[in-house]
Amino acid sequence: MIVRTYRSKPFIRTAVILLSVATAYSQVVASQEAQTASGLSCNSSENTPSCPFARTREKNDTKEIAATNPETPSAQAASLPNAPQAQDQNGAVLLLPVATAHRLSFSEKLTIYTHQTFGPPAVIFPAFSAAMGMANPKSHYPHEWMDGAGAAGRLYGDSLAMSASLRTARFLTGLAWHEDPRYARSGSRKPLMRAAHALAFTFIDKTDSGRNTIALSNLAGALAGGFVGTAYLPHGYNDLAHAEQRIAFQFMSLAIQNVAAEFQPQWGPIVRKLRIQKILPEWWVPPHEN
Repeated sequence: MIVRTYRSKPFIRTAVILLSVATAYSQVVASQEAQTASGLSCNSSENTPSCPFARTREKNDTKEIAATNPETPSAQAASLPNAPQAQDQNGAVLLLPVATAHRLSFSEKLTIYTHQTFGPPAVIFPAFSAAMGMANPKSHYPHEWMDGAGAAGRLYGDSLAMSASLRTARFLTGLAWHEDPRYARSGSRKPLMRAAHALAFTFIDKTDSGRNTIALSNLAGALAGGFVGTAYLPHGYNDLAHAEQRIAFQFMSLAIQNVAAEFQPQWGPIVRKLRIQKILPEWWVPPHEN
């Protein structure tokens, strides 16, 4: 019987990161709940500075006037059929779209897949992975995978192939089984429950009709991303044991993306304060967020 051993450090680090995210945002969520409770206790008929509704009354009145005036641009946009719903303002940073009531068409799914697989982030981020591989090379890699421009190119190509294989397999499998490629946030306010929902969404996702289903697209993507390296990796790293490790890494990356999407309402304001949206060029923004 062959017993395979795996390095536990990456798994331990990932678990610590997920636990830290859940714990860090517990106070934020509690603060939001307290603000919501205090807002409900205010009387909307009193225009006092202590009431949060009083500060937003003028904005609501403006929206009502715009809705009753057909000449205003906002009213015209609302009257258009199939008007797109507002997206999160930091969508250019979070490349995992969040589900809405709108059902995606084939062209919309293709747009999401195209940008995620061939867009600027998909081309730039693997360079960081290659740089990390050059800075901390595997001890038993051959010289051509550890030093020089050729090694950097090989590591970059490996990261690019792994990511493209995962996304392509997810896209095709999702089309075949009518899975929604977007993330559906939890309805709970408890951070631990939200984190658990994000992790579970790696294995159970939504169909186009909104039903829960086994995430076959994630499974197919993880398998594709894990086994693609057997075609070109050096001897000793293209076997089944290392393919299984890469599959586990793919699942962890999907889980981390889900956690980031789940807690986006908390870290999104930080991104907006840093004005990252203004720093990033226009071509970086995903087309499905425009």
